Amino acid sequence: MQTKKTALILAGGKSQRFYPLDKCFIALNNKPLIQHAIDRISSVTEEIIVAARDEEQGERIKKIIKNSNKIVFVFDSSEGAGPLAGFLSGLERASFSYSIVIGCDMPFVDPAVAKFLFEIASSAGYDAAIPKWGNGMLEPLHAVYQNAPMLAAIKEGVRKGAGKISDILLQLQNVYFLPVARIRDIDPGLKTFTNINTTEELKKIIA
Repeated sequence: MQTKKTALILAGGKSQRFYPLDKCFIALNNKPLIQHAIDRISSVTEEIIVAARDEEQGERIKKIIKNSNKIVFVFDSSEGAGPLAGFLSGLERASFSYSIVIGCDMPFVDPAVAKFLFEIASSAGYDAAIPKWGNGMLEPLHAVYQNAPMLAAIKEGVRKGAGKISDILLQLQNVYFLPVARIRDIDPGLKTFTNINTTEELKKIIA
């Protein structure tokens, strides 16, 4: 039987480089960035969760996206947990064992790459399947996690004062680091990793 899957889209970031704008509302080709992410990942997963900063941001997102009644909204649960708060509240709500976690600013996430990451993670019960570049850099916000071990690691990390996802990954026992070169076989231009952090990056993509 095929494993059902969750997509967790993190929308609660501070968007400091887009300030005063909130980047998940930024439009690309007349569509909000977060809608691009939802549209592309929905073909691979049975559940989509959006982790918003608070209820106010959540309500604003609901107004701009299609079929918002089919999307589960959660809110950053732990004060002081930083970017881990969305991870925590999202994975706690997830209905299925494996979740892909992406940012709301990733309009070109490739469904085939996401499917590949899910297959790797679930095939051997890995705690996570995380893309890894040749220089050692990881893509933790374009990765698949097994919810139970990841949640345990986050809770322990937050208790110890960890504020970064990289701190949490060190606590996972069984991680598959997928060489980015293998992803290039599916997505030759590696557009799947594109995230838009500044107005300059947005202008470049539009151009």
